[in-house]
Amino acid sequence: MDVHAPLTAECAVTGSAGGLALVRRFTRLTLRAWASGTAVDDAQLLVTELVTNALCHGVGRPLLRLALAGGQLRIEVFDDDPAPPVRRPAGADGGWGLTLVERLSSAWGTARHGRGKVVWCALPAASAELAG
Repeated sequence: MDVHAPLTAECAVTGSAGGLALVRRFTRLTLRAWASGTAVDDAQLLVTELVTNALCHGVGRPLLRLALAGGQLRIEVFDDDPAPPVRRPAGADGGWGLTLVERLSSAWGTARHGRGKVVWCALPAASAELAG
């Protein structure tokens, strides 16, 4: 029986103007390198939503972690605010983020982590077996 260790990659998030572009590029390049078969566009959109929420509503410097195991990609965003995310009414000024995360992912949630929290979501990977 072959048992594969999960693949993980992390990216520190900056609040600079290019911070979101950096995490989208990191996500795209990581998933392509892993040959995961995960929908890269969906993953980039989910990363953007979770990181934006952490930057706008969280505390500290967020951290993005991607993990591929068991045929699933798990996207995790850590910040130092222990308060869980709160849905806002969707409208012209926003509030669509968590609804989008819920609709695009196979599962999502939040948990305490250290002094803060992690907000995560999962996407199916088309193939758990990696090329090479």
